[in-house]
Parts: sequence; C-alpha cells; structure tokens
Amino acid sequence: MSILSFEFLCFLAAVFLAYYAVPLRLRPWVLLIASAVFAALAGWQTAAHIACVSMITWGGALELAALRGKPRTGRLLLALLLTADLGTMCFLKYYPSLMGLNWILPLGMSYFTFQSAGYMIDVFRGKAKAEKNPLRTLLFVGYFLQLPQGPISSWQELAGQLSVGHRLEPVNAVSGFTLMAWGYFKKLVIADRLAVTTQALLTSESLPGWFVLGGVILYTIRLYADFSGGMDIVRGYSCMLGITLPENFRRPFFSVSVAEYWRRWHISLGAWFRKYVLYPMSLSRGGAALSKFAGRFLGKKTARSLPSALATLTVFLLIGIWHMASWNAVVFGAYWGVLMAASILLEPCFKRMSTALHLPRKGWMTPLRWLRTMLLVLLSQFFAFTPGPQAGWALLRAAFSDWELTGFAERWLTVMPTLEWVIVGAAIAILLLADALTERRGDLHVRLAKRSILIRWPVLLLIIIATLVFGCYGSGVDSSAFVYTQF
Repeated sequence: MSILSFEFLCFLAAVFLAYYAVPLRLRPWVLLIASAVFAALAGWQTAAHIACVSMITWGGALELAALRGKPRTGRLLLALLLTADLGTMCFLKYYPSLMGLNWILPLGMSYFTFQSAGYMIDVFRGKAKAEKNPLRTLLFVGYFLQLPQGPISSWQELAGQLSVGHRLEPVNAVSGFTLMAWGYFKKLVIADRLAVTTQALLTSESLPGWFVLGGVILYTIRLYADFSGGMDIVRGYSCMLGITLPENFRRPFFSVSVAEYWRRWHISLGAWFRKYVLYPMSLSRGGAALSKFAGRFLGKKTARSLPSALATLTVFLLIGIWHMASWNAVVFGAYWGVLMAASILLEPCFKRMSTALHLPRKGWMTPLRWLRTMLLVLLSQFFAFTPGPQAGWALLRAAFSDWELTGFAERWLTVMPTLEWVIVGAAIAILLLADALTERRGDLHVRLAKRSILIRWPVLLLIIIATLVFGCYGSGVDSSAFVYTQF
C-alpha cells in the first residue's frame, strides 16, 4: 500500500479517528495495531522480518542491560547481536544484486534495522534503559509511518512518544495536515513531473552539454522534492497524532559548504553514522595511536585530524554502499568521503589562506561559497542515477561538450510540452521561495497553523487544489515509486 494511494489516505483517516476515539491509555494500542496492519499489507516478508528484528532487539537489550557489569561479555554479545541484525540486512539487500536474483525485500528494512541497532548500542553504553515490554519494542521498531523511507529515530527520541497517548491539539493537527499537503505537492507536482527528464538522460544519445547539465540539475531538484516530500507526509501525519519525528531535511540548497550540505541532507542517516561509526572510530585507541604515529611525519594539527578524516572517509563509503549494491555507490561514497576528509585535513591551511588574503566568511564570499558547494553536489549526481561508473563518466564528459544552442527550446519540448514546463517551473519557484522564507523565519506550517483562519485555510486549500489539479496521475505515471523507498 503506497503512502500516496487513496487506500492509504483512508487508512490514515481511520487510524486518526480510532486514535482519538479511544481513551488515552489505549492509544498506543491503536498505533501498534495500525503498524501491524500496514506491515502485513506490505507483505509477509516485511511483517516477519520486523517481528524477528523486534524480538531479537527486545531480548538482546535486556541481556545487554543485565551484563552491564561485565563489559567484555557484553561487548561480545553486542557484536553477535549487531552481526545478526546488520548482517541479515546486508545479506537480504546485497546478495540478490550480486547474484542476479530477484526477491522481494522487506519494506523499510534499512531504516528499522539501523533504528534497532542504535537502540541496542545505546543500552550497552548505558544511554538507554532496556524496555521490558516486548510490544513497546515492537512498536518502536515497526512504527508504520517510518517504514517507507525513515527517518531513523533513536529510542530516546521516539519510544516515549509512542508509549503514551496524546490529546488532540488543534495547532498540531493543522500544522501537521499543512505539512502533509505540502509534501504531496512536492512529490506529485514537482518530483513525478521531473521524472521524465531523468529518463531522457538515461535513454537518449548524443546529448548537448547544456541539456545534460540542465537535466542533472533537474534530477537533483527532483530527488529533493521526492525524498523531502515523503518526509513531510510522514512527519506531518505523526504531528497530527502528537508525535514529533526528527527532521530529515533542512533546506540543503542553502548550504555554503559540503559539511553544511550533509548536515542538512538526510539528517537522521548522517546522525546515525556519526554517533555509532564516526565518533567511536575517531576517539578509539587505534585513532589515538594513529594520530601519535602520524605526528612524526605531519604537523600536530594535521595528525590530530587524521583519525577523524579517515573515519569520515569510511562513513561516506558506507553511506554510498548503503544506497545500493553497485560500483556507482562506491564512487559516490568515495567522492564525498575524499572531499570531506580533505576539508578536515586542509582546514588549517584554508584558515591561514583566508587570513592572509583577508577573505571574509560572509558578505561577498557567501555567493561564491554557495556556488562552489552546489557544483560539487552536482558532480556527485552524475553517478547517483546512472547504472554504472562508465555511464556516469560518459554523462559527465557529455556535459562539457557540444554547447551549440541551436534547437535549445525544441530539445526541451521533446521532453515535456510547454504547459508542463510552466507548471513545474512555477512549482519549483514556490518550493524555493517557501524554503527561503522558512530559512529566515522558521517552519511555515507551524507559523501558518497559528495564524487567523482567514489566512490559514485559503493557503491550505490553495496547496490542496494545486496538487489535485497539477499533480501527475494516470496512465504511465508511477506516483507510488518514491526514489528512497528502494533503499
């Protein structure tokens, strides 16, 4: 059941009515039943895998808590639990691709697996209390709104919210509904309409450079509208239930550095890897020994940064591989890993250079730093949607050739008619304007929910009508296919 289908909307309406119809103490049961139904409708593979992971997580966390006074035994048990948890995910996710097999993967497997692994690590570290009730653990792992594409929540962020009933708050209901409507607008009006430009890049030959560059820019916008739109839908509905899910996107196109870009893009995934991979590697005894050894050959500042740089490179390689089992994923991860590691190692040099040249951090340098960051982002996208490194390199080379503008308009009109370009152009302008206003004044859906009904409802109705009128539906349009659902 796609989260964009009419059946899903009916399902959400039924859950909403049931949630607020029963007494407070029974409301977590509504969420548990809804999650079980959703998992079952997604297929027996999803339901069975969530049940198995939940029971392993529940029992494992209790054992880890009991072994807190025995760190060696606890560490061994944690290693076994993580091997079972993450190892099963890796086998199910990558073995079919490597062997050319085709089997149905559990929906949201990467997201709830990381969530369960993080919880067990937190219990081992003493940062989370082991839950004795298996049903609460089951709800935490299998909360239905997070299954399609996250976000990845920690036990501290989510478990407490799911285990208590919430009262209906008008501001939460209105702001959440507005955020949901905005998510549908981004997905149906922008992302699905731009899908044809990606297809044109993959299927056409002898493309002029300006068309390739424009197509990759549009793919980047499509990816953002698709993924963030899905996040808005699940976060908005959760807000209507009184549950706050972590923000997964914070207007990444306003970033002025690659580090800032990754703090704004897929925030929950980056936070998970920083917490459970980057920091442990950087602060480990091995990292300290490496820093001490490197100090003999490198400067002290560079040597101190070396463990962090290597850990960052490792993290981005893992993030790349997390996306898919392909060499393009390795190229994508290595690209960002090298950039991020180099920025860490060379930061002292950059600071000295900026001081010597009297370059300001803000002012006239900000647009140049933004342009540099966006160009680096675009370079990575050449390998994000192409089937392999060869295709990615070929597309990248094509972007720097044949910039003869003859037939410019005709080429774009072969992709979509004029009216479609007008619609998507206006929608993108609205998206960027809304992001700019949010960047300056805070979340618009929250602010709108607190405004007068004479302002709030016309804006909300305008979003809904625009989505219904200009959204992509019908034959040949796969509106159910979120790009990140496959991960």
